[in-house]
Amino acid sequence: MSVAELQKRITRLSPIKRKSVAKFVSYIEKVDAPARKKRLARIMRDMDAGLKYSQAQVDAILARHPPTRE
Repeated sequence: MSVAELQKRITRLSPIKRKSVAKFVSYIEKVDAPARKKRLARIMRDMDAGLKYSQAQVDAILARHPPTRE
């Protein structure tokens, strides 16, 4: 399917469905972001090197930096 075909199909959607598509595209952009990939690669290297956290440490970190919801 070409970009033009996708654009035509999206323009035919209801406003609610278009908003849903926009949220999905935003999610994919975040998941695929180079900064996120770099951070995950660093975390995986640390874990492979034996740097791990206890449940208490994880709870403390999450208490300081709660996950955000969008």
